[in-house]
Amino acid sequence: MITPPLSPAALTVVGYVEAIGRNPGEDQGRSHLYAEMSDGDYLPMCRYGWNRSDGAALSIFRGHSGARGLCRTCQRRRAAGLPPVEAQPGSHKTKWI
Repeated sequence: MITPPLSPAALTVVGYVEAIGRNPGEDQGRSHLYAEMSDGDYLPMCRYGWNRSDGAALSIFRGHSGARGLCRTCQRRRAAGLPPVEAQPGSHKTKWI
């Protein structure tokens, strides 16, 4: 029997990790917070954490800080207890490696 994947609403946050994108030069910008979900996946706390496929995917180096510090939007969303953001394809242009 194949079990369908859980919807994001059925998952819970088990922790957070700070990370930078894998695009060249992203270590010079801000890092983002990613929520570790109960299924083991990571989801960003702001839409700029989706750094691939024009806002529909992500590729990150976990445990790294950006030179300009942590994204304030990510910080505010975590402090407010808000859930991670869903991917929004086409929400913003992204770089490629």
